Amino acid sequence: MAGQGADNEDDELPALGPNATQGQLGEALVEAAMLALDQLYERRAGLDFGVDGVIELTTCGAEKRATGRQIGVQVKRGLSNVVETRYGFTHYCTEAHANYWLRHSLPIIVVHSDPATGRLRWRHVSSETLRRTRKGYAIDLPPESDLRTSLEAIRALAEGRSVATPSADRTFLLPYSMREGVRVDDPELGLAAIEFSRAVLRGERGRVVIEVEDEPDLVANIDAIRDRTNPSAADRRDALIREDILERYRKRSTKIERALQLLLTEKQIVEAYGYRDELLAEAIRWLTHPNPQYREAGDVALQAWPTYGVERPVITFDVPSAAMEELYAKNDSNRACIRMGEAGGTMVADLHPDVVAVRFLPVLAQRLIGFAEACEIRDDEALEKIGVPLSMWLMGLA
Repeated sequence: MAGQGADNEDDELPALGPNATQGQLGEALVEAAMLALDQLYERRAGLDFGVDGVIELTTCGAEKRATGRQIGVQVKRGLSNVVETRYGFTHYCTEAHANYWLRHSLPIIVVHSDPATGRLRWRHVSSETLRRTRKGYAIDLPPESDLRTSLEAIRALAEGRSVATPSADRTFLLPYSMREGVRVDDPELGLAAIEFSRAVLRGERGRVVIEVEDEPDLVANIDAIRDRTNPSAADRRDALIREDILERYRKRSTKIERALQLLLTEKQIVEAYGYRDELLAEAIRWLTHPNPQYREAGDVALQAWPTYGVERPVITFDVPSAAMEELYAKNDSNRACIRMGEAGGTMVADLHPDVVAVRFLPVLAQRLIGFAEACEIRDDEALEKIGVPLSMWLMGLA
């Protein structure tokens, strides 16, 4: 009953939605950023069709005056509706939102409030900055952009002048389907991978980005439901299902990104490929296969480890039977040693180099991620932590 048991946690009270505070927090950070720059920010009350608030620019002199020049702001908080892509951080939206922004009487910017870094990434919405997707639009927010340091650009936008956009790091983009795998032809895949790899080894900053083909539609649809004032029960249920699918997609794509980053930038691993783009393309397809348990007919399961005494980590990988016969033909004692498993073993380097490159190294890159997490170190420190050159690793039957 009202007025009784006010401190009882079990009493029926109004429920907050999962995003009730996050949206307001994002807007509060934008407002604080503008106030710190002596500019004005007014939150938009009532219905929200795609503009959360309005920035009003003040004069440049010591005595601040309102100028009447305004910019509409759409604020997004966290990484639920903003995705890291080759272009920076991308917000996917419906066609209805894109049309609303483009037809608005004010210039519109999208601001991404990143809880991990505190950065307020942003970009002006225009026909040039919106990208068409299969079922909607996307706008890319440069990673290095920050509303807090962009007063001159914001002022230029309000005055109708052009705004420069910071450039992004070198990126290896991999279009990917969770059902069909890599969506790039081998020649382009291999060459792009080598170009990225060599650039990073020369000292450029680079990152791998997996672009899951269904993700933009999931994000846009979830965001559209969240923007509704009173979504139906069916809509809310649909959003929950889509959010769970999106979470699975992102966990899988993050693992692939980390493993590919090692495959393409760890010097010991990269040396195995040289400039053979076709070999690298095959290794990438093996690493990113939609079925992590995939095996080809006749494959033999092997284990590999850094040295005698079975130092961790232990890698399990599959080798074609023909490659095993080639190994035995080199030295018949290999047959007996490899059957001893961890009690004996022979060198991984005794396998054909192409087999090592396509079968062993992709699995190693994936395994090193787990090893790095267990040791609480960065992924690129894993091989150094192990301390055994890849040429010295042993293997035996799994």
